[in-house]
Amino acid sequence: MAISYSRSLGGAWRRTRHLLFAPWDLGRWFVLGFTAWLAGFLASGSGGGQFLQQVFDQDERYNIANWPDQAGDTARSVMAEAWLFILILGLVLLFVVVGVVMLWVGSRGQFMFLDNLVHRRTEVSRPWREYGPQGDGLFLWQIVFSILVVLVVGGLVLAGVLWGGALLAMDAATLPFFLAAGVVAFVVTVTLAYVEFFLLHAVVPVMYRHRCGVLEGWRRFGAVFSRQPGHLVLFGLLQAGIAVVGGAILVMAGLATCCVGLLLMAIPYLGTVITLPLPVFQRYLDLEFLARLEPDWDLLGDVDTPVSGQVQGDGAVVRTEDVGPDAGGPETGSQEP
Repeated sequence: MAISYSRSLGGAWRRTRHLLFAPWDLGRWFVLGFTAWLAGFLASGSGGGQFLQQVFDQDERYNIANWPDQAGDTARSVMAEAWLFILILGLVLLFVVVGVVMLWVGSRGQFMFLDNLVHRRTEVSRPWREYGPQGDGLFLWQIVFSILVVLVVGGLVLAGVLWGGALLAMDAATLPFFLAAGVVAFVVTVTLAYVEFFLLHAVVPVMYRHRCGVLEGWRRFGAVFSRQPGHLVLFGLLQAGIAVVGGAILVMAGLATCCVGLLLMAIPYLGTVITLPLPVFQRYLDLEFLARLEPDWDLLGDVDTPVSGQVQGDGAVVRTEDVGPDAGGPETGSQEP
């Protein structure tokens, strides 16, 4: 099947429109929004602007040559106050536990949300149980991957701090060092971002399609990536662009409501329900693109067939085995809106 970004975008939009607006059903939005909210637990991000600002700040307070002494003074001050040390340790452990639980729930939520979109239904308990092994495997992978990321990034940061501090202490030229550090940071960031992107946007659908573990999913993905690396890299940029444009549209819509919309979007779960068309569209775009990239990954059947028909909350009429090879195709007796 020929790879077409425009046809993938068009197919994803048609499926999103028919799923969410043909007809519009508030209950459906809340159930799908719940699974999308759970799936979103895996999405995380952090900004490095403040760190870079401090690195390049030559003020005595932020000079990286003084960081080891400052860190030692801070540690001694904390240890001197036993209650403060215990409080900080307790908070750290609490955050770790909450983070691990969210990671586990989010791993299962990925398959719950995907299953509902593939079959155009709104279920929670059944996909939670049915795809539990795949979700747990994804969770273990994320734990190991997170540890590796911490070790790699932490090692690079520590090496950069020590090396940069030594250069500043010797009044040596630091511009080449910071240029090299910037290149390394960029390469590492892009690589890690693409690993996470391919995991959630390609490997997870492959695991769902073949009911396999995460390592087998990566093996199957790697075989296709070796043949089509350019298309997959461009697809990552396309999804990133959609996220930026979609986010900008949502912000403008929130501002148009005198910021009431922005406040509602900031509320956990409710914000996902309000912005549901964006994650639904992006996930359908994954499925449309993957079906054209590799026929064995097709979860939607004939991806060029416009979807139609009404979604039922219990999912009784939209199982793939009930409607034929195209889970998104027309159903007998359905009517176009």
